[in-house]
Amino acid sequence: MYTHSRTVFTVVSIAMMATALFTVHSCSSPSQEGGTAPKYRYQDKSLPVEKRVDDLLSRMSLEEKVSQISAQLLYMDEFYEKRDYTKGHVRNVGHFLPDGGFPSDPNTVAAKINEDTRLSIEGSRWSIPVLQHGEALHGAQWGNATCFPQSIGMAATFDDSLYYEVGKVVAGELRAVGVRQVYAPVINITRDQRWGRGQESYGEDVLLNSRFGVAYVKALQEGGVVATPKHFVDNYGEGGHDSFASKMSWRELREVYLEPFRACIQEGGAMSVMSSYNSVDGVPASCNSRLLQDILKKEWGFSGYVVSDYDAVGIINKGHKMAESEDAALALSLNNGLDLQLHKTSEGLLSLVQSGKISKDVVDESVRRVLRVKFSLGLFDEPYVDENTATDKVRTPENKALAYRSACEAITLLKNDGVLPLGNTVRRIGLFGPSAATPNLGDYSGPRGGWKGDDAPSPYEGLKKALEGRSEVLLAPAGQNVQPFASSCDVLIFFPSITEDEGQDRSSFTLPSGKVPATRMNDGGVIIDTKTESSIEIDQEKMVRDLIATGKKVIVVLHNGAVVDISDWVDGCAALLEAWYPGEQGGRAIADVLTGKYNPGGRLPMSWARSIGQNPLYYSIKPSGRGYGYVENDGSPLYPFGYGLSYTTFEYSDFKLGKTSLGKDEPLRVEVRLTNTGKMAGDEVVQVYIHDELASVARPLKELAAFRRVSLQPGESKIVELEVPNRAFAMWDKDMNFGVEEGWFEVWLGKNAQEKIVGDRVYVK
Repeated sequence: MYTHSRTVFTVVSIAMMATALFTVHSCSSPSQEGGTAPKYRYQDKSLPVEKRVDDLLSRMSLEEKVSQISAQLLYMDEFYEKRDYTKGHVRNVGHFLPDGGFPSDPNTVAAKINEDTRLSIEGSRWSIPVLQHGEALHGAQWGNATCFPQSIGMAATFDDSLYYEVGKVVAGELRAVGVRQVYAPVINITRDQRWGRGQESYGEDVLLNSRFGVAYVKALQEGGVVATPKHFVDNYGEGGHDSFASKMSWRELREVYLEPFRACIQEGGAMSVMSSYNSVDGVPASCNSRLLQDILKKEWGFSGYVVSDYDAVGIINKGHKMAESEDAALALSLNNGLDLQLHKTSEGLLSLVQSGKISKDVVDESVRRVLRVKFSLGLFDEPYVDENTATDKVRTPENKALAYRSACEAITLLKNDGVLPLGNTVRRIGLFGPSAATPNLGDYSGPRGGWKGDDAPSPYEGLKKALEGRSEVLLAPAGQNVQPFASSCDVLIFFPSITEDEGQDRSSFTLPSGKVPATRMNDGGVIIDTKTESSIEIDQEKMVRDLIATGKKVIVVLHNGAVVDISDWVDGCAALLEAWYPGEQGGRAIADVLTGKYNPGGRLPMSWARSIGQNPLYYSIKPSGRGYGYVENDGSPLYPFGYGLSYTTFEYSDFKLGKTSLGKDEPLRVEVRLTNTGKMAGDEVVQVYIHDELASVARPLKELAAFRRVSLQPGESKIVELEVPNRAFAMWDKDMNFGVEEGWFEVWLGKNAQEKIVGDRVYVK
């Protein structure tokens, strides 16, 4: 069972991690049924994993070893023609079944994956099973499995225990069909909202990214699925451009961007890591020995294997121009810490080893890492799934209920003049905008071709059902002229849409209108779920202003994963609700929040910029030598990190620290009494921030050190305890040594990163 760990960092020793990571799952082995002794030692599941790996590795030819660190990524139209069953890794066929006109119900997907696994075992002299991999950013992506809110929305819940539950469901729906590795979670910290993939992340904060990453990794791997945190590391660069060269100093990388990966490895026990496309300090991440060898494998004790992003090795040749050929790029990568190249079939790998350009010892080490994971998953002992029961385990009522709860917890109320929740006097509601009548799911949603599950109401459908017999809910007629229809309504709700995605970074934060270009691919970059050109038929900025000009109450419900410039119209709105990309049950959740059946409690996992010119923008900045403002404003965000409103009110009292003097290895206990002083049940996110008052290097003005989401009934009061781990007081000193410096720290509770409630000081020695 997952231990609630929002506030706890624990450095796990290499030995302990190996034990936790690679405990063999108990499962039946055909070779041992009925008391039959296994033919080879590696088939004996009673032996430790390392002994099984040693035995199998000693029997394998060079060709067989090379196959185990080779992968295939095929599309449906080529899958059965080009599939090489000797390869150790394959992108599961279920991800592309709808493309080929095949049905994609779970039983069919399970049968297809079972067949592929059987052929791989039969194609191996030692009956080595293939590792079926895929995607699962916010739901299993082999078909129409349960679709949860996008990652940025889950981060807005500030509820990593809930996220652990989501991860367990995702793992179950992956296991049901035989998918055993996924390239998730994305733990790239997003501090420039121009990056189109910010929606896939958990926002700007180090602690939030770490806790959510660990929760998801643990849930997946306890469910028998290999998690692959990505993209290692710093996956976007100047201007918010995806995969641009990283100019981050090693200090910034250590303090910010590497920390969530460390947590996922040492605390979550991740069995795999994906290297990024970009270069770091001039060296592409997929062949960067300082990252892959020195930090990941030696310092952190990582015992799993490193995969490249799709064709990232090829881009070392085609894009970075650091290798004269793709084979040379492959040799450069494997010799510097990469274990498995994705996308290409690595046909040149064998000759590279035979010619001595890659040593056999390097190959043995990478194969050992791969086999270790396969044995640990129980793939050798139980390679197949029950293809007759998969459908019973996917999108169950319980799983859809969790998707609904997640969407409710994610929704964040940013402004409300009292119009929400919608009262009984509202008789006629008009809905406008491109997201009003369609579920808006975000990227990496379902298989290639899109998620098409049933029982996924749009906001319009959700509101019609929620207000049936009470209020009339109508979709506005097509066109830009809103006045005639709007004048007949009591309340107007606008549902805009923005353009952002993989390969779709933004240089404007205003609501887009007109044609949206197809995804662009540069320098040989590969985007698997290619986007086609689309069009937003209305001028969204003009429409929202026109709605406000009617004098009616206007509510705007945003669907997005990154900041929108709302400065031209937000003052005229009666309410502003951030729904993120709320998943398959989002329409129902939005309706229940608007009508007051559910009281919103989400909080912003990112600072909300006033304009694009403030980017990059984040709260945990270091001191300035002069100031923080611009000519136009004081530099503060429109809405700060951790911000969110409620339909009820909360009071904090009896704040106390467990100690005022703390040892360097001790955690700090923080206690406060929280009371719901309003008339509705609701959730409050208690946030603890710290600041190092005097240090040998410049430290952030504030850092989130602990958080907890608390639910209270009207009038209910509860003592809330939080633990700030000793690691929160540590830092990288001027010589880049990590530890705690003796001195005073300020500790306080905040409603958000800007609004301080109460605080005290603690001396750490």
